[in-house]
Amino acid sequence: MPSKKTLAELIQQEYDLRLVVDRLRREVFQQPDPSASPELLTELADAEEKLDAVEKQRAAAQAGDPKSGLILDTEKTTGLLGAQTTGLEAKVHLRMAHVPTAIYHLFDQTQHPLVSCEVRNASGTKTRRLRVISYIDGYSARAVDTVELEPLDTHTFNQLPVLVHDQVKDVNELRRATLNILLEALDGQVELHKTEPIWLLARTTAPLAVQDPKTGEWQDLTRYFGAFVTPNAPSLMKYLRVAADYHPDGRLVGYQGDKSKVEPQVKAIFDALKKHADITYVNSVIDFNPDQGCASQRVRLPRESLADKQANCIDGTVLFASLLEGISMSPAIVVVPGHAFVAWETWRNEKEWRYLETAMIGTHTFEQACTSAESTAKHYKSRLRQWPLRVLRSDYGITPME
Repeated sequence: MPSKKTLAELIQQEYDLRLVVDRLRREVFQQPDPSASPELLTELADAEEKLDAVEKQRAAAQAGDPKSGLILDTEKTTGLLGAQTTGLEAKVHLRMAHVPTAIYHLFDQTQHPLVSCEVRNASGTKTRRLRVISYIDGYSARAVDTVELEPLDTHTFNQLPVLVHDQVKDVNELRRATLNILLEALDGQVELHKTEPIWLLARTTAPLAVQDPKTGEWQDLTRYFGAFVTPNAPSLMKYLRVAADYHPDGRLVGYQGDKSKVEPQVKAIFDALKKHADITYVNSVIDFNPDQGCASQRVRLPRESLADKQANCIDGTVLFASLLEGISMSPAIVVVPGHAFVAWETWRNEKEWRYLETAMIGTHTFEQACTSAESTAKHYKSRLRQWPLRVLRSDYGITPME
């Protein structure tokens, strides 16, 4: 019977498999038509399956390690006032390996806390009133929670300090910052003050997932790509007039008229981006940093893709989705492992979808781009994440970034 692997061994195995998967993804998605090599797709699927299995083993081992994500424990750390002198026990966990500054303002503290603080009143007789404060030096407001703890009672605070826009707007590269956690008794005495270095992701970085250091699990953030879909940006609204010239009727009217009028509008936008905007696909496979606990990719805003005349897969997806949403159609962002493309609903609220490979705008016809995306969607059916913009806006409150 094989011996059980340690957490360190599983991390190394995951890293090695990640390198294999990343290589195969590049081979697949660097092709002019990503669906052109079924054998390569099968090899990639097998490698991804092995990686998934190891990721689950590593996450289980990490969750079982009491030190995972733990940045302070008054029972284990020397030099701090512990339960014998203060009557309090505290454990603080970091819950987000990186702070995604571009979309952090859309998070909810119950689902995506930055920090968790578990406090126990170790006194068997005395009720304690406590305050927990967390903030990022120079970048955030203070998150504050107050609680009254009965003897031997325990309470967990999940906090998500609000970033100050003017302070983070110029974070254009990965940056270090300092997280502060304070636990105070309401008599004014500071029971503990702990600082921890953390990473701030650049404002141009769209994270696909962030690892929870406490549980070892990846938190899927792909739905927040919806924030990069910006239908009301002036340059996008103006460009719709250009796209209308590529429609036989010279108009883009969304779901007005009948169902047969929908696809020609999508084709008009495709042709405008191909022939007028001269959009060139620049390969940039979704990046993954297992050492740093973040899967992310640099993303251009749609107006930047139009201005630069270039786009990677997610750039093209959010650009196309923005133009579709701008004519009151229902687009969706489709994410498969290592890649993204766009979808549109064939008629309002019918839940029938067509797919389009935006990476093929500069090199192929509209029909070929649709066929390729349909094939990719079919191949990844069980692992495809599809985010309709109308759902992201109404159910998740994910609003345009500009």
